[in-house]
Amino acid sequence: MADIQQALNLQAQGKLDEAQKIYLEFLNENPQQPDVSNLLGLIYLQKQDFQEAQKYFEYAAVGFPCAEYCQNLGLSFYKQKMFEKAMQLFEKAIDYEADNVEFIRNFAQMAKNANQIDYAIKFYKKSLKLDSKDCIGWNNIGLLFEQKHDYKSAKEAYIKSLKIKKNYEALHNLGVLYRMERNFQESLKCLKDALKLKPAAQQTLLALGMSYLSQKDFKNGYKYYMLKKPEIKALYKNHWDGAEHKDKTLLVYYDSGFGDQIMFSRYLNFVKDKFWHVKFLTHMSLYNLFKNNFPDIDVVLNNDESYDYSDNIMYLNYHLGMDFDNIPYSQGYLKAEKSDDERFNTDKKKIGLFWQGNYDGYTNRAIALKELAPLLDIEDTQFYGFVKEDKLNQINEYPQIIDIGKNVKDFADTASKLMNLDLFITIDTAAANLAGALGVKTFLLLPYASEWRWFSDTHTTPWYDSVKIFKQKEHWDWKPVVKEIYEELKNSN
Repeated sequence: MADIQQALNLQAQGKLDEAQKIYLEFLNENPQQPDVSNLLGLIYLQKQDFQEAQKYFEYAAVGFPCAEYCQNLGLSFYKQKMFEKAMQLFEKAIDYEADNVEFIRNFAQMAKNANQIDYAIKFYKKSLKLDSKDCIGWNNIGLLFEQKHDYKSAKEAYIKSLKIKKNYEALHNLGVLYRMERNFQESLKCLKDALKLKPAAQQTLLALGMSYLSQKDFKNGYKYYMLKKPEIKALYKNHWDGAEHKDKTLLVYYDSGFGDQIMFSRYLNFVKDKFWHVKFLTHMSLYNLFKNNFPDIDVVLNNDESYDYSDNIMYLNYHLGMDFDNIPYSQGYLKAEKSDDERFNTDKKKIGLFWQGNYDGYTNRAIALKELAPLLDIEDTQFYGFVKEDKLNQINEYPQIIDIGKNVKDFADTASKLMNLDLFITIDTAAANLAGALGVKTFLLLPYASEWRWFSDTHTTPWYDSVKIFKQKEHWDWKPVVKEIYEELKNSN
């Protein structure tokens, strides 16, 4: 007869193979015995053999349904990334332990980590019903409501968290949410209170800077904004303070996206007059574009340490003392020759479309191509798709759109193709900044909670004269925006 106590001792000592052998012998004599099946499942779980773990946990849960066995079976599915089945079993486990708040919180966190948002909200609601004074739980469910774009419920949750206890997490999250709602005064108040609790919190310092900048508060905005990404700043020496050094070399570097580099490259010629030599460290995709447009700037791809001072390209305007009332070259500052691509040889009006950027982190900027589809009914117009990586292959559904983007080599190539257009319709992405910098007529679709650099402007922008803004009136609602563009295009024909 297999000695279960010996197997338990071996399992506790980490001698899993020996314990496993005894459990298997026991189950051979006593098939599907729930307790031992569960213990064997735990061994397979430790050994990361999740399918075998699942098999024995199923024996346990069927033989004796209880919270522990349902939880373990759910965990085996969770480890196999079969999240829907895992959540169903966690929910069943909760039915057996309906008053165990820590048990339920654990499932809520696991659901959140697996991006099972609806289940996570459901589990947190159960835990908060048991413990309504859980300020961290209220903050966590607020974050989940934000992911569901339910900003009203998110705000209510953060406020409930703060009524229980003034805590950093809810103050920061509420401050960011207020900025998304364009309630900048409340945003500043919450973020400043958050910093009283965590004075060195990088995410809050950056958020505070962005709330100031969104209001065109140049001085206070940059005071905090320039504290971002200290790990990148540490890679460069002697950070420039705006002084003139006619016998020295300045290295301009970047820590942000392609669009930021394009937007702020307008300041390069101004720093050129303050130094003997200016080097601009950029990405390969932008190299030819900048090399062609800034012949007096040494555009480089590698940092060889041969410089005296350094500065982030997005801080040049601050160190030059050129605030938002003095944005230069709004009429355009980049040039490109028209592409000789024969696909542009048409007498029709040529309109470019851009709906999805490469970076998935800014989902509120993207628009489904099907939402732009009503524009395709405009007569005597040829549409061109400029998306380089159409991850969902949306363009395949619209053969009337010529796919330009998939074969572009770099931003210099994109620039030459943009010059062929009569109009470019785009989301907030690098291509939008490129079109504006080239002086190409552009319709820019902005989300309700847009980036700080577009300020609160709803139609025009001081950055680019050729850009007209079409902004959401409600979060995530593009239909009125597309309708407005459609009416403008129809009336201009």
